[in-house]
Amino acid sequence: MNIIQRIVFAMTSCLVVLALITSFDSVAAVPARHATLPAVSPDGKSIAFVADSDSGPSQIWIVNVDGSGMRPVANAAEDDIVPSWTSDGKRILYRSSTGETTALRAIGREGGTSTTLVTLVAKGITLSHDGRRIAYAVGPWTHGQVVVASLDAANATAITNDSAGYFNLAWSPDDRRIAATRRDSTGTLQVWVMNADGSHARALTRFTPDDGRPQWPAWSADGRKIAIQAGIYDRRDPTRGTAHIWVLDLATGVATKLAAHTAPQIDETPSWFPDGQHLAFQSNRTGRLEIWIMSADGRAARQITR
Repeated sequence: MNIIQRIVFAMTSCLVVLALITSFDSVAAVPARHATLPAVSPDGKSIAFVADSDSGPSQIWIVNVDGSGMRPVANAAEDDIVPSWTSDGKRILYRSSTGETTALRAIGREGGTSTTLVTLVAKGITLSHDGRRIAYAVGPWTHGQVVVASLDAANATAITNDSAGYFNLAWSPDDRRIAATRRDSTGTLQVWVMNADGSHARALTRFTPDDGRPQWPAWSADGRKIAIQAGIYDRRDPTRGTAHIWVLDLATGVATKLAAHTAPQIDETPSWFPDGQHLAFQSNRTGRLEIWIMSADGRAARQITR
């Protein structure tokens, strides 16, 4: 990953995708990426996240929800590191990419030697909660397919056609549905949901450009809500970007913007706490990207990493 790509990835997950299909003339100075991509543990007591720098490899870190006990767990020499957890909370999962190849790995929450679960020519490999299946995307960002397979990559079945691109795949808590960011042929992003066999696919969002580009779906533990991010970004001057966390109610279709602001402030990559009452997210509210927590109505935000 070169310096421009690293800076852009640090600013927004949206620009990660755009960087692969667009060239940039210049990139202005952006807030440092100190702590990003939070993943709340199943017991709600810890948060795994990514720390990155240009002088060394990306690292998976873990921190207690009160900000104490922050420590590194794993180094990762690859690009695009994204952490998550096994459903029992005993191991941290992280996917990492080198070129067109993505590996899904697991490591104990105290660190140690990581285990590679699967490696594929694919994007965004995501493990189901029961640990038996994976979902991933194959093909170009502009017209790929979502594939579901067993953990050993056998019995792979494409559950979408290749008329759009898919990324940010997320299994529902009961593993019956998959949410994803979908990029259509015009470049428009919306968040979609479908059954795990591809049936009943539908758009959850119908955001206008003024609402931002919706992506990064995260299911609540009860499966009734999905949190997303939606941002408006300036590729030539990322410091002017703004992004919000939204919560989508699946029963009513209502989308609620949390902590609305007009300043160039980035709130991104939501992760639910198991109580359904709080969210972790990354934000540059204090100048660089850090991990924050807020209530599910957008109130009482507090910074976790420093």
